[in-house]
Amino acid sequence: MSRRIPEEVIDDVRSQVNILDIVEQYVQMHRSGKNWFGLCPFHTEKTASFSVNEQKQIFNCFSCHRGGNVFKFIMEIENLSFPEAVIRVADLGNVTIDQEYIDDVKTGNTNGADDEANSDVSVLKDYHREAAELYHHILVNTQLGEEALNYLHGRGLTDDLIEEFQLGYAPANKLLLPFFDEHQPDYQKLRKSGLFVELRDGNLSDRFRERVMFPIRNAAGQVVAFSGRLLQKSETQPKYLNSPETDLFNKRDVLFNFDKAKNSVRTEKNIILFEGFMDVLAAYRAGVKNGVASMGTSLTEQQVYTLARVSKKISICYDGDEPGQNATKRALELLGSLDRFELNVISLPEKLDPDEYIRKYGEEKFYTKIHSSPESKLAFYLRYYEQGRNLDNEHDQLAYLDDVLKKIAQSTDVIEVDLYLNRLAQRFQLDKNALEAQLKEIRSSQRKKSNFQQQKNVLQKRSIAIDPKLQAPVHYSIIEQAERLLLYRILHDHSTWLKVANIPEFSFVHENYQTLYLLAQGFFNQHQAYDSAAFLDFVQESALQEIIVSLEMNNFAKQTSEQEVSDCLKLILQASPLEDQIESVKIQLARAKRMNDQDTVVALTVKLIELLQRKQAGISAI
Repeated sequence: MSRRIPEEVIDDVRSQVNILDIVEQYVQMHRSGKNWFGLCPFHTEKTASFSVNEQKQIFNCFSCHRGGNVFKFIMEIENLSFPEAVIRVADLGNVTIDQEYIDDVKTGNTNGADDEANSDVSVLKDYHREAAELYHHILVNTQLGEEALNYLHGRGLTDDLIEEFQLGYAPANKLLLPFFDEHQPDYQKLRKSGLFVELRDGNLSDRFRERVMFPIRNAAGQVVAFSGRLLQKSETQPKYLNSPETDLFNKRDVLFNFDKAKNSVRTEKNIILFEGFMDVLAAYRAGVKNGVASMGTSLTEQQVYTLARVSKKISICYDGDEPGQNATKRALELLGSLDRFELNVISLPEKLDPDEYIRKYGEEKFYTKIHSSPESKLAFYLRYYEQGRNLDNEHDQLAYLDDVLKKIAQSTDVIEVDLYLNRLAQRFQLDKNALEAQLKEIRSSQRKKSNFQQQKNVLQKRSIAIDPKLQAPVHYSIIEQAERLLLYRILHDHSTWLKVANIPEFSFVHENYQTLYLLAQGFFNQHQAYDSAAFLDFVQESALQEIIVSLEMNNFAKQTSEQEVSDCLKLILQASPLEDQIESVKIQLARAKRMNDQDTVVALTVKLIELLQRKQAGISAI
């Protein structure tokens, strides 16, 4: 028997959590006036337009217009059904819920959530969770995983760490497909999962074989993919094999360990960028839990935006060898070009990577180095450009100074510039004035190049159509403005509610507002007072929820005026019959055009113009 989570349980969870506390686990927020603002987690933007109103317990983005209460936020950001979101919010807010409801949600045994619980995404999540559990069991509990377990122990990973990250092993023989066969799976969904490869005869085979398995999790901590590392070297197989892109997984979006790191970032106020999974795990073992790594590729725009949502400070701790230093330079240039981050570098000696450094010098020394030995971007560049150069050679000196001065020219910190110019003048026995003159020329050249690029970007933007979803603000007709104001008053002021309810012929012109008005009647039958966060759950439909949020975020006057209510009613009641007639004539006109009935087209066009003129005259008279 399926059960719906009782409304009193939902209300209890909502009332016990603060939406800001939940949102701040995903977005770095700052206060501005009555609201809190941050970068929207639902679309890429340069200026924060995502806001949270603590008093009303709702969120809203002024650019993409998404909004709702705390459950809606979690549904959107973690791709969950409503029952799943209730359980997730309770977990994030440390609110206790009876285990029976948690079990029902996990099994999809909840009324009203059937469509989402059985969606492709939900099924794929289940497949990945089950695969992770199987791989982990094989690693820690079977003879098949013994060699892989010894390998991980040899790399310094403890049993506790292996358990926490649910590391696993995919053996040589096929186990995953027979495991799923026992559950009578949907084979079309198995094909979409990325866990298998399809053979020429159409049969499926395990994608991962003889590999140590690293589960890849999304921001909610759900397994969405795997990265498998070969246990033995192979001339024909890649060292690391990642899941292909699926409905669950896009490698350009995901950062390894972000689900755990984002909580540490809130206290550390810093996120550390590593090159590989083993570096992240080694650092985690050493107590550095705010580290992430990209999926074996250079940072993408979406990954950078994900980082920007949670931290303004990034430390780059890549390998100490030449490829690692080159990767550090690329990361600095990418992140620095966005002008969003305070950047520094953790440099490791002897060309070691973080994992090797910890094994050689110990966890305590690594922890200390991370927290007390960061170097600035310019300090890194001064060291980086020395590579492969003989600085006793005049030609190499000039090339080195040119490279370094180009980087110094990008700094807007006067003291930092002066400090590094003094260092260069002293090191190479140069006149500081000469360096300043050279720096001035470089800056002038960079400004010209920047101005040209800006002009080019403006021209390109003019030629690109703007996504209508991101156009703001929305402009409403005078009738719709009246509807919005009246609906807000109806919801918030009981006397306005009674006044409108006693007008038998009243209805809103636009269907969405009329639907909300009818839903409000049902809501007030169950609740004594209006609560926007509770009404959002009552409404459920996304388009209607967005209207409610936009009303709540509007700066309507606090006090209700009888005159404004009367004006709104007059405008709506006069407009409604006209709107119906106009819509009817438009439908008839479209039909006449399809039938090529020119006489009727002319007659209806004249009638439509007359109705539109009456509508405009009515609006002007009010």
